[in-house]
Amino acid sequence: MNAHTDTDRVEATLARLRELGERITPARQAVLRVIDAADRADEHLSAEHIGERVSTLEPSVHRATVYRTLTALTGAGVLTHVHLGSTGTVYHLATPGSEAALEASPAAYGKEVRQPHGHGHAHVQCVVCGRVQDAPSGVLDEAAGALREALGFELDTSHAALLGRCADCAGPA
Repeated sequence: MNAHTDTDRVEATLARLRELGERITPARQAVLRVIDAADRADEHLSAEHIGERVSTLEPSVHRATVYRTLTALTGAGVLTHVHLGSTGTVYHLATPGSEAALEASPAAYGKEVRQPHGHGHAHVQCVVCGRVQDAPSGVLDEAAGALREALGFELDTSHAALLGRCADCAGPA
């Protein structure tokens, strides 16, 4: 991705916030820039790590403000989050206008929308080394279909990582 495209993602997200009547603050801008950069680098940042990076961009933004900002932006549907075992919660930028944004903020749209993979992919985490990897969005479709048919259960992998062992920790097959 080039810098122009990267800026466009953040600008599109800011435009979406304006459409929703949300305020655009230096803290919100810094949080969005940090998360966008992490997404592009395939990083999975916790609130603490986001706070550290935001303090570099905007030294006047207090850590508590970062936490409140993450909550507000997730509620507005422009961020998604995933719970990872013992390492906490990590955040992603929702694609503006995507089903993820609709799912994350049903109240803003007056309806509920369900999508199994809120930000385009599922997550897996190694229980040995803690490594987090992105899994392709369709990898769990067969399991989701089987659960729907057998139990009427709608699988949603967008908010929690599946646990197991990565290729390095699993050893030889």
